[in-house]
Amino acid sequence: MRRVFVTFALRQEGVSFEKRLTQRLAKSDSVLGRLDSKEVAVYRLGIGVRNEDQFQKALTDLRPALVINSGFAGAIRTLLEPGDFVIAENFSSPGLPERLEIARIFEARGRFACVDTVADPTTKMRLRSKGDIFALDMESARVASICHEHSIPLITARMISDRYDERIPGVFLGQPVEQMKDIFQALAFASRMIVLRRRLADRLVALVQHINLNSEFGFNLPPGGTLD
Repeated sequence: MRRVFVTFALRQEGVSFEKRLTQRLAKSDSVLGRLDSKEVAVYRLGIGVRNEDQFQKALTDLRPALVINSGFAGAIRTLLEPGDFVIAENFSSPGLPERLEIARIFEARGRFACVDTVADPTTKMRLRSKGDIFALDMESARVASICHEHSIPLITARMISDRYDERIPGVFLGQPVEQMKDIFQALAFASRMIVLRRRLADRLVALVQHINLNSEFGFNLPPGGTLD
């Protein structure tokens, strides 16, 4: 049985997708289950791939046919909106974004940037000035490099959580509440994320169902995840 490996930074990002799996078996950092006829492993990376050693071991032990690096991303392009499902071309195996485009699961595809901390609108504006950056997250570059090391095909498929001009409410970053508006902003963002987690699960289910694991992917990811 060829297995699909779906990664998230945090359990909260993938909990709705986990619930779609049948025959679930939970472990400390992963959940194994089935989606129709496919075996699926859901793995939690930690923010910035904090659990890299465990991830490396999981890839060695489970030997997936494909890794789907998922979760959420911040928009850089002005036309992207929360809820858009997008592919990172530079952190996916060459050719896979084009092949998946016909499935019409995604709103767009483009180049991602990886950052070390949560980006505010000023950082997003700076990245947008480079012209070709599409969205950003904190794990995809490292996941791409690890998958290359293990010669495992990769798709980076993430959902936009915040617009180019938005910042993540400070409450979610461990900052103290200073004004009532901080609470209202946090509640609004939390409500949005509940909806987006379900939408992300829907799109990931469609993606996994679309993929034919019996075909040979035949793609090798270059070092560092770039296509240049």
